[in-house]
Amino acid sequence: MFYILSKILLFLIKPTFWILLLIISSLIFKKKRKTLLIISVCVYWFFGNGYIVDTVYRCWDENPISVSEIQKKYDYGVVLGGFSTYDEREKKIEFNDSGDRLFYAIQLYKLGKIEKIIISGGNGKLINNEHKEANWSKDFLLTCDIPEEDIITESKSRNTWENANFTSELLKNKGEINILLITSSWHMKRASYCFTNKYIKVDPFSTDYTLKNITLDLEYILLPNSTSYERWETLIKEWVGYYVYQIWY
Repeated sequence: MFYILSKILLFLIKPTFWILLLIISSLIFKKKRKTLLIISVCVYWFFGNGYIVDTVYRCWDENPISVSEIQKKYDYGVVLGGFSTYDEREKKIEFNDSGDRLFYAIQLYKLGKIEKIIISGGNGKLINNEHKEANWSKDFLLTCDIPEEDIITESKSRNTWENANFTSELLKNKGEINILLITSSWHMKRASYCFTNKYIKVDPFSTDYTLKNITLDLEYILLPNSTSYERWETLIKEWVGYYVYQIWY
């Protein structure tokens, strides 16, 4: 039930949904048409503005550290899913903008910073019985010459809370261990909260963060772009997930 309600809520808070709703409303309520169209343009510009969304991301992002700053050796590096999809037709993995999660895990392993890699992720669907991200990621790691005994998969989870829950089950009898949590900087606050709530102490390693340097370009500052809407949806999803988890659990 929680999973279904969260999906409905995330659909209703999409900026593109509200822009469409405002435009439709302007066609129905003729007396308010001018006002509604002005609001539509303002909402369209605000959520499409790259400078605004980047500024908000910088405030929310978990500050990253470089690989060289990691001084101790970790027993496990936990990589949270959501960084790839599987192309059934071509039989290959397609990485998205969060692919750095897995790539940095490989680098950290090769440098001896982590001893084993845990991939946590199913397929994010209500009925979790299709290809699992953890499984196809394991196949990818094997092609990168990482020994199978150093790869652990958790393929049941559909969201961040389940990532933490099922990973805690894998590690519950391991005793005193050091864990490095590897996920996107915009996802780290919610992920860290979930793992801490499951009594798992983790150190964060943030990836694909928003650059701190600001480009003073008129097109960037003034003109809307399609990427910004997608980034807002991602960020709003994080906010909703973070606070709903705190209330629900």
